Amino acid sequence: MSAAAPSTFFRTGAFALATAALTLACSSSGAKTNDACTPDDADGIIDEPAPLLLTVTDTEFAPTILAAQNSSEVTLTFDNRGTAPHGFVIACKATPNHDGCPAQSCFPEQAEIDSLAPGEQRTIVFETPLVEGIYDFRSPLAQDAELGPGQFIVQ
Repeated sequence: MSAAAPSTFFRTGAFALATAALTLACSSSGAKTNDACTPDDADGIIDEPAPLLLTVTDTEFAPTILAAQNSSEVTLTFDNRGTAPHGFVIACKATPNHDGCPAQSCFPEQAEIDSLAPGEQRTIVFETPLVEGIYDFRSPLAQDAELGPGQFIVQ
């Protein structure tokens, strides 16, 4: 074996290892994507089930902050302890961009309760959006205009 052979061998081996590592990294099912309209997951945790309890009275939601991972299934129990009907909707979050992607991120329709009678409780199941951030929630009923809103944090 000549003096140049070990050098060529190591260069070829290093190239093969680098190629294999790059191929593995690009083909893994991690949070990174090549789709410009699909943001990367900041904390790396996706699809963690989240049971939540939200109580509403005639003056407030409790708790006022809910949190769940992005792209996770949430089971939310909504308990109306007020003397009037109340509801639950989550506002969309603006996702401004200049590359043709959707201009907002929203929870699905399953994450809404139009109206729930006093003393009633309802459980809904829905998936959180992929886009992380703070989404405001409130009651959609006109008589609840004074009812303080809350925040749903998608992390």
